[in-house]
Amino acid sequence: MKSLFRTVHRARSYAGQLGLLAALVGLAAFLASGPPRLANDRTDVGLRADINRLISGQRDLTFTTSTGSSFDLEPPADHSGRLDEIRRDLPPALGGVISDAWFVAEVGPADASVNNGITGECPQLAAIRRQTGTDEATRIVEGRRPASGDSPSGDSPSGDIAEVIAGRDEAKALGVRVGDTVTVLSRWENAKARVVGLYEALDPAAPFWADMLLTRVACPNPSDGTRFRVTLLTDTAGSLTAGGLTTEMHERWRYRIDEQRLTADRIGELTTAVATARRQPPDGTTLVSSVDTTLAEFDRRLRGVRALLAVIQAGLLATMAGLILLAARLAVDRRRAEYALIRARGGSVRTIGGRMLAETLLVVVPATAAGWLAGHLSAGRADAGEPFLVAGVALLAALAPAAYAAAGARHPDFTGHRRDLVADRPSPRRITAEAFLVLLAAGGTFLVRRRGLETGPAGVDPYLIAVPVLLALAASVVALRLVPFPLRWTGRLAARARGAVAFLGLTGAGRGAPLRSGPLAVLVIAIATGIFSSTVTTTVGHARDRAAELAVPADAVAAGFAFGSDTAQRIAAVDGVTGAAAFRLESAANLRSDASTLITQVQAMVVDTSTGLDLPAELTSARPGAQAVPALVSTRVAQRIGPRGTIDVQGRRYAFQVAAVSDTAPGFAAGVRDFLIVPLQALPVPATQPVVSNRVLVRGSGFDPAAVREAADAGQREYTKAVLGRAIEDWQLAMPATVTTRDGYRADLDERGVDGVLSFTFAAGIVACAVLALLAVALTVLAGAPARGRTLSRLRTLGLSARQGRRLLVFELVPLIGVAVLVGSLVGIALPTLIGPALGLDDFTAGMPAVISVDPLLAAGVLIVAALAVAGALVVEDAANRRLGLGTVLRLGEEQS
Repeated sequence: MKSLFRTVHRARSYAGQLGLLAALVGLAAFLASGPPRLANDRTDVGLRADINRLISGQRDLTFTTSTGSSFDLEPPADHSGRLDEIRRDLPPALGGVISDAWFVAEVGPADASVNNGITGECPQLAAIRRQTGTDEATRIVEGRRPASGDSPSGDSPSGDIAEVIAGRDEAKALGVRVGDTVTVLSRWENAKARVVGLYEALDPAAPFWADMLLTRVACPNPSDGTRFRVTLLTDTAGSLTAGGLTTEMHERWRYRIDEQRLTADRIGELTTAVATARRQPPDGTTLVSSVDTTLAEFDRRLRGVRALLAVIQAGLLATMAGLILLAARLAVDRRRAEYALIRARGGSVRTIGGRMLAETLLVVVPATAAGWLAGHLSAGRADAGEPFLVAGVALLAALAPAAYAAAGARHPDFTGHRRDLVADRPSPRRITAEAFLVLLAAGGTFLVRRRGLETGPAGVDPYLIAVPVLLALAASVVALRLVPFPLRWTGRLAARARGAVAFLGLTGAGRGAPLRSGPLAVLVIAIATGIFSSTVTTTVGHARDRAAELAVPADAVAAGFAFGSDTAQRIAAVDGVTGAAAFRLESAANLRSDASTLITQVQAMVVDTSTGLDLPAELTSARPGAQAVPALVSTRVAQRIGPRGTIDVQGRRYAFQVAAVSDTAPGFAAGVRDFLIVPLQALPVPATQPVVSNRVLVRGSGFDPAAVREAADAGQREYTKAVLGRAIEDWQLAMPATVTTRDGYRADLDERGVDGVLSFTFAAGIVACAVLALLAVALTVLAGAPARGRTLSRLRTLGLSARQGRRLLVFELVPLIGVAVLVGSLVGIALPTLIGPALGLDDFTAGMPAVISVDPLLAAGVLIVAALAVAGALVVEDAANRRLGLGTVLRLGEEQS
């Protein structure tokens, strides 16, 4: 107990140094746990968003009969009982992520007639479906629920008609009312259904309705326009009746994957589980789902993100480790006189190390726990290696002061602690170690370029991940050996000038104070990591900017099925819109080569080049009259078709000749590789068959996208009225208009999938590195404060003013900060180029090539950080001088050390 009391008493006596160490340890523990948890949370959010974007047929696990059940040999039966049986037999990894399940027995969709009327050339499509959970998901608003056959819950059908209910919109689209009869025209026999009620969905957005939404589809003959696909709901007996009449019925057992239960660390086992269910489905069924493909693609991109995040985390933790070592060295330097006295009284090195270890543990353990707890409060899940990183931080902080104290006691310093008066002459052993470090960094860079970052059993190789840190350390070592020479030369020049401040400061810096390996290495690592983060962020950001400019070549693009001739004028009249121009985009146009009979499907754009798109001069200057119009084609299309060909636009062929070739073009996403653009003003378009636009470029600012969409839909209604001879409502449009703004598209690129965690991590890395760099400068100033205090006290007796004392500190620190900024910036800018092939930045640039870019504002940011470092150093120095009491230094001497 007495020993513990003495340890606590000593810790209180040196609370300043130990408190600084504790603060750094707590911050390091937080950085090892908090930001990775936040990154994992953003990763999980991105995964869930990717899964949520999938349509039900892709995200759900649907076991379906291969070709539909044939009832030629046996009557239909109810197989809904297999729903729980199949779920129990799924791999355990899938069972935990399934939220809902439904059994579906369906006849159709097929051509339908109402009340045995004439169906016409393009009849509506209807399906008769029985789906478990219908009663709980609907509310009857007119009529009643189905009661097919003699018993609504019986297992055998009775009669030759099924009773169904329809939604209000479905009934309107099909043209039926309660009491009408709908006939589904099957391949063999027809199934009749009587509409006995209308319903409303209790939750229209529920997954229950995902695969039976009212949709418009194209007619068999495209010239007939589009038609509706309608689902009518029936009961068990009704589905068996319809199945027996048509002798075919498709059965599905559908299991909903709850995206909120998905986490990125389970992607591997989920992908394996889906593959197992696909290889070994229940008897007579086939699994239909593409969720495993989405998971595998997300996992592929996530591995690249993890490598980048590991590089940033390694830089931050290395900087924190350097700061902890600096703080430990500072705590030991303040007590060298005490340890010398202990040694003089017969104390052993072990005693000194044990005493320092005991005092350090008093603050390190609580600080580590507090930092880890703060990290636990962050949203997200922990990494598997989090406890080891936190334990490593605590171990380093606990052992470093004891090791420094023991080493100092074993090898006493007889220079009076005035290392600033002795030139830093490295020993052969140290030179060998530094040369080995340089070779280690160079070899690691070579291996990273050859093998990549993802080569270890945990997904990344620790040595390769540490290569950026090694490069920064190697660069700081080289700078440490080269910089003193120009500083000494500058100091000799300053000696010839008036005043001694510049000479004293530069001479001290030239001798190695405070330009030493520890502070310089920490600063270089922090600045290099921050610059690397900024460079990668700028590179990815510029590529995404270019991708957004290509996909949305104006402030916004309105898309629809077909627009009337005055749609652009309608949109131009919207408040905030300064201009609008219509064009046509064919998603799958037939392209024929004159050199062969090859038919290629491409995305084709027919645009009036006066719309302002950035197109080659051959297209903008094209005029009618030529036998073949000039065209801009993609590189891959040019290789396939040769110099000439024809393109189908709205059923007509137009001859073109290749005038320009490009990998990208405005109006097409960066990933499109097969495209063609022809100038509308040069096409020989007949007056009786004008080119109908389906896209509108919108220019302006501050406009309401909803208002633009309303104007675009008004243009679609006008076109449909001209074709059909009657007015239609918005819900009857073949494809309601959508409006994509460039800013919205660009923002979506930052938040899509794993891109959100990438943006968050790099932004956090830049801020953290700037803060850690300032901390490193502050610790460097604190470490040299006693020696400078004694020097200033002596110089003040010779007439040195307080202002000149501050200038002396500036002359000592500017070389350190300048060298660190220069070397760190060069390393940070060079890193993306040196290890660029291993970073895989092209996976995050929306299809654009990743061209290393440096933000022009980066220089200003670095200068601001440097200025803040100098200003902060002056504040820290002034506070340290007041605490030391410079007026008493000459009287008290070493007691102030």
